[in-house]
Amino acid sequence: MTHASTLPQPLAHERAGLGVRHGLRDVIGASGWERLPEAVRERFADAAGTVTYAGAFEVVRASAAGRIVAWLGRLVGTPVAPRTGANVEARVRVRPGAHGVDWIREYRWADGAIHHIRSTKVVSEDGTLVEKLPARLCMPLDTYEEGGVLHFVSRGYYFDLGFKAWLPALLCPGVTHVEHIDLAHGWFRFTMTVVHPLFGEMFFHTGRFCAAEELP
Repeated sequence: MTHASTLPQPLAHERAGLGVRHGLRDVIGASGWERLPEAVRERFADAAGTVTYAGAFEVVRASAAGRIVAWLGRLVGTPVAPRTGANVEARVRVRPGAHGVDWIREYRWADGAIHHIRSTKVVSEDGTLVEKLPARLCMPLDTYEEGGVLHFVSRGYYFDLGFKAWLPALLCPGVTHVEHIDLAHGWFRFTMTVVHPLFGEMFFHTGRFCAAEELP
């Protein structure tokens, strides 16, 4: 079992950004956007800033099939954490990129190993939010508010080869569902569940984070 160090103190205000747009206000729609807690709207405001969120994943779980997928994923840039554990210290670094907003999840394991999971959120020309993963793998997302929670749900996977080479559902890791839940006082919960149509739950990660001063 892994153990996180003492959790950080949240910043009084998260940093505002310039330039690259998250675009979530338009993707979600005005009414859904207004139903989100103010803190969530600030985190996903149109101008994306540079911020580091610090905290820990209380649960990093994978099924046997999920572990195989994660191991194979290391061959194409590690799109999912290749290990499991509990109370895993972590960072989530958000950076404006050339084409969208870069999100880097950093898992810090008890033995000193570190794994980085990189993706870029881009709003496509048709207004769909797309998460771009390593090896040109892309995941279009249904993005919506429900009960004050921000949801991201995958609707298939494709490789961007100049055209969209869609993967058959059975060859995908499963439907990815991410929830961003505000916990007040600067904290939020990130929960990711990936469920395959045949093999059931493949991955489950959940943890608490807050914006913090830049940390090593």
